[in-house]
Amino acid sequence: MAHKTETQLMANLPALRLAPYTPPFYMTACDYCGLYNVKILRNKTAKHYGVLFTCLNTRAVHLEMAVDLSTMEFLQVLRRFLAMRGRPAVILSDNGSQFVGAEKELRQMVGDVNEDEVKEFCGEKGMQWKFITPGAPHQNGCAEALVKTCKRALKKAVGSQVLTLLELYTVLLEVANLVNQRPIGRIPNDPDDGNYICPNDILLGRASSEIPQGPFKGTNNPRYRVEFVQKIIDSFWKRWSRDVFPSLIPRKKWQVEKRNERPDDIVVVSDPSALRGKWSIGRVLEVHPGPDGRVRNVEVKTSTGRYSRPITKVAVIHPAEGDD
Repeated sequence: MAHKTETQLMANLPALRLAPYTPPFYMTACDYCGLYNVKILRNKTAKHYGVLFTCLNTRAVHLEMAVDLSTMEFLQVLRRFLAMRGRPAVILSDNGSQFVGAEKELRQMVGDVNEDEVKEFCGEKGMQWKFITPGAPHQNGCAEALVKTCKRALKKAVGSQVLTLLELYTVLLEVANLVNQRPIGRIPNDPDDGNYICPNDILLGRASSEIPQGPFKGTNNPRYRVEFVQKIIDSFWKRWSRDVFPSLIPRKKWQVEKRNERPDDIVVVSDPSALRGKWSIGRVLEVHPGPDGRVRNVEVKTSTGRYSRPITKVAVIHPAEGDD
């Protein structure tokens, strides 16, 4: 009998994805998005990378450029992002070495500063960094999907050309703006619904047809301008609740509840880089159930070490309770 890798009923949408009336990029996911050759001198090129940040609620995109994959370079990228978009409450990423190193650097930097001084200076707590389980890119699907979109746009914009450093940075910014103009959620088919909702509506403060364009009481009082901007923000989140939120609820795959993996299950660990005919046999040491009690991540011990893996990367060949 052929064994398939395990699946489980798709989990409920995480709270990070359901935080309306929060600022853009308050809940953020990030990932690297490709390698690009950049012209340094007349006959010399260098490899540069794009770094994508996406808001988990508005699905807005921010693109930055990194000159290499080091931790210190990513910290510089992160500083530029924070200067432009503000400090997020949570950053979600995969387990790339530069991300893990950046998290350690930030933790050490924060640890050397008095907590009261940090609160006084920042006005809020430090960022929380969350890592997905190794080998589970679907757990950072928001960033992965937009990486694909941005890569496609960059390929069409750049083609086979070799750009200079500033040319590539300009293209990254333009592609981010283009992606932020895409509709999210349901596209209205009734003229009374107004225009479609897109991330730029809240990033750029553009008023929809439902929002009055002013002037307000014939005065330059800044308070009325603040009220106008607030109405734009309220309109965005009302339309988000109407057009985007319903599309997040349905489970499009993994709709069947399966047996939970248990400690002492004997499994085969899926490894795409393994040689043909070589199987990595392991034993489940720990399971990590979600809030609904269903197991989707496990700790597996093999002959080469102990690993954290999603259940989509293991196949149970002998359950702990036997063949009953």
